[in-house]
Amino acid sequence: MKIKFIALFLIFLGISFLEANAQDKGKPKYYHKELNVDSIAKQISDPLYVFPQVNIYPQKAFKNARERRRYDKLVNNFKKVYPYVLELSATYNNIEDSLKNFPNDKYREVYVKGREKQLMKYYRPILSRFTLSQGVLMVKLLNRESGSTAYDIIKELKGNVNAFFWQTFAVLFGNNLKREYDAAGKDYDIEILVMRYHDGYL
Repeated sequence: MKIKFIALFLIFLGISFLEANAQDKGKPKYYHKELNVDSIAKQISDPLYVFPQVNIYPQKAFKNARERRRYDKLVNNFKKVYPYVLELSATYNNIEDSLKNFPNDKYREVYVKGREKQLMKYYRPILSRFTLSQGVLMVKLLNRESGSTAYDIIKELKGNVNAFFWQTFAVLFGNNLKREYDAAGKDYDIEILVMRYHDGYL
């Protein structure tokens, strides 16, 4: 059901570590969080401090000014698009929970159609103001959240003909709806932005 809701919007448009230092006597000793804290606490008399996880991101290097401008554009687009992606995901989860309370598919279908109408009324003006690059980015991020390619999502909801149409349209504008979100490859910069966002750096 979550995938089907996302299709509506598709159509319209490092290291983790903890500090572990202190060798001088009289100073608190620091231990890696992955260790068994309870067992350590029983064996030492010094104060025990457990620090929260910290993500360290590599310094972004640019070959030229054009690459820097392209990245800055990606960051600006991400800041505009990603909050809506999170908002949509929260809405989808709420809808999924609500569907569990209906006795049969008939009632679920009526509820779904009503929510679809509400969502489209709210998001259509927002999506219409997105640039092409922002729309492409939103597709990728929605793919990331749903775990399915945009092509498969549209195919499931609207059928092969519509999926083929939107795939052809997307290819013309440089976006392949069949391509899976590649967090470690082509979409690495986007994935880092997602992590930085949740860490409070964006």
